[in-house]
Amino acid sequence: MAVSDIDLDGAERVSTGIRASGRDSIAILADVGASLEVNDMVKAVLDRFGKVDILVNNAGGTARERASWFHESREEVWDYVIGINLKGVMNCCRAVINPMMARRSGRIINIGSMVGVNGRAGMAEYCAAKAGVIGFTKALAKEVAAHGMRVVCVSPGMIETAVERRLAEARDQFIHMPPVGRIGRVGDIARFVAYLASEDGSYVTGHNIVLDGGLSLMSP
Repeated sequence: MAVSDIDLDGAERVSTGIRASGRDSIAILADVGASLEVNDMVKAVLDRFGKVDILVNNAGGTARERASWFHESREEVWDYVIGINLKGVMNCCRAVINPMMARRSGRIINIGSMVGVNGRAGMAEYCAAKAGVIGFTKALAKEVAAHGMRVVCVSPGMIETAVERRLAEARDQFIHMPPVGRIGRVGDIARFVAYLASEDGSYVTGHNIVLDGGLSLMSP
């Protein structure tokens, strides 16, 4: 298993944990927004493992402190957000697609967002990028189904990550909203992605699946 990140130390920590469980793993430094780095990353994976069975496009990020209303937004912020969230997915898929098609086997799981479906004020660039991921997933699934491949998008709602924990006020606003009575945990998403990547999920392709604890049901 290969773990890639712009933070090599973080990727190595994850990779070390995987090796401790008895599985082979390597950590690779790469920026998904840079196609040459992605191509080098996939070459390193193919050199080490000989094939790519599963691609999970989990890299992403918002404008954070540069976020603004659309009428105040800047082009460089749009380029940054779309570069990570949409172009990054495209780069990684493009790098693995031919080897997967040649083997007539492969699973691609893209991580979208609930806001790519519903939108959110003040996050137009992120919403646009994630909506693009959802549409791209559907189109790619249709293109590669005949080659024995599956492509799925998972769109989380609010998930308690290190970033979200710093947003205490936002967390307090959302924690009672989902019908399940809590915001999501990283493990909720990881386990579902593992299901989709397994043979148990072999009949699922082309869909965008929202994992939000029912939060979208609360929309007016």
